Amino acid sequence: MNGAFSFLVSMDERLARNLKIFGIVLCIIGLIGIIAPKIMAVAVSIVIAFMLIFTGLVLCFFSYITGQKKKMAWIKAVSPLALGLFIILKPFALIVVLGFAIFIYFILEGVTSMTLALELKPWSGWRLLFINGVFSLALAGLFILFWPYSTHWYLGWMVGISLILNGIFFIALSKGVQIDQ
Repeated sequence: MNGAFSFLVSMDERLARNLKIFGIVLCIIGLIGIIAPKIMAVAVSIVIAFMLIFTGLVLCFFSYITGQKKKMAWIKAVSPLALGLFIILKPFALIVVLGFAIFIYFILEGVTSMTLALELKPWSGWRLLFINGVFSLALAGLFILFWPYSTHWYLGWMVGISLILNGIFFIALSKGVQIDQ
């Protein structure tokens, strides 16, 4: 196998084991998302909030240490911080908008998974990655039917199902590894 995925040929047992563990963890988190979709929706919202808060803090620190006097630099720094804090205080307010963002993600996930699967063909697990892409596109299509109603549970289900399918792909990939002797 040539090209971008030639590293798969020389994976060792440790890497294969780590891929399997990673796949199992993804499946467990995905199952939690399906069983408790509201919790998954809020968790996704809060993770994004913390990323915004961290970004805002870093930008504020950078503006401070560089002695920024321009208002626009400080607005740029404070904006993600303020948005992140708002999301922490009101996580459900973001879920409808987040649902739409996840819809766009699932379109991209579907197309890239299917394309990557075809590039990995005939490697072990390529069919599962292709099926993951088809399911991602189907989930994006179903989302349009439900949006904005019941977005909180649908968001949790979409993320959960996608995590499970990606987890299964990593487990299958770990089983198809050729161990160097």
